[in-house]
Amino acid sequence: MEPYQMSEMTEERLAAYLRGELEAAEAAEIEAWYDASPANRKMLGEVYYILYLNDRLRASEEVDVERSLRALKSRMHPRRGIVRRWVWRSAAAAAAVLLVAGAAVKTVSLAERLERPVVVYTDLGERSQVELPDGTKVWLNSSSRVEYRTPLFSHERRVTMTGEAYFEVEHDPASPFIVSSGGLDVKVLGTKFNIRNDNARHCVTTVLLEGAVAASVSGSEDYSVRLRPSQMLVFDTRTKYMQLHNCEAAGNSIDWIEGHFRFEQNTFEEIVAELERYYNVKVRFMDDSLRKERFSGDFHLEDGIYHIMSVLQLTYKFHYKVNSEDIELYAN
Repeated sequence: MEPYQMSEMTEERLAAYLRGELEAAEAAEIEAWYDASPANRKMLGEVYYILYLNDRLRASEEVDVERSLRALKSRMHPRRGIVRRWVWRSAAAAAAVLLVAGAAVKTVSLAERLERPVVVYTDLGERSQVELPDGTKVWLNSSSRVEYRTPLFSHERRVTMTGEAYFEVEHDPASPFIVSSGGLDVKVLGTKFNIRNDNARHCVTTVLLEGAVAASVSGSEDYSVRLRPSQMLVFDTRTKYMQLHNCEAAGNSIDWIEGHFRFEQNTFEEIVAELERYYNVKVRFMDDSLRKERFSGDFHLEDGIYHIMSVLQLTYKFHYKVNSEDIELYAN
């Protein structure tokens, strides 16, 4: 059997799939069609919303499901925004009857199959770029992870992340984009920003390049700190304290995308942490006094860690030895 094309897919067939009424072969075809494009996923989601709403209302009165589907078909394109806002309100008002509607439980379990997270991660020394299903572009730095979900019953687009990533968020005023990391939520409508969760320093740093974002402690209803372009927010993951700074060189925060290192009076300990992350090597301080020494310099990833060490060594503050695959640092 040939796969169904967009013109051949009907709301009735999608409704049958969501109710679990199709044979395995037909269900597999619809799942392949669902994976084929964001428009297909959106269409199936809208049919699901109507079924969900009808299941809720059916707990108190009978509803003509087929008539609702026909009404959806006529409204879906010319007045999609109005239909969607109405569904949010109606679904929320009917949530109290969720447990008593047997058919609804079946529908939710089927919907969970559609909420497949998109997970992207990088290992030590790797960088990656990906486009999320909503069109948002994400660049991941070394040792980073991003998980994106498109829940059927929320207008939010939510990402959880560890490590460091740069986002260019696809603008959608009706669907705010929220990045959660280390107990901080960063909410945007459409913007460009870099966020880094540094476990070693117990902080999440957000640098805004374009647009506007608002940040709050995860779970808080109010977004208490708003950033403007060329501002940086530093969030302490232990105390939940936020500090907002002006950041004239905001563009430097994404130098890593091009494999560019820029150190400006960073401590040697901070520099070593970056080098270990990018080159997947172990650097040992044989003299702890070196940890607080500060250095500046511009390097590229292709320079290699030994070249970088040799240049920094010209300050005469230290020398290094290679022991097996590790690098040992000694004070001069």
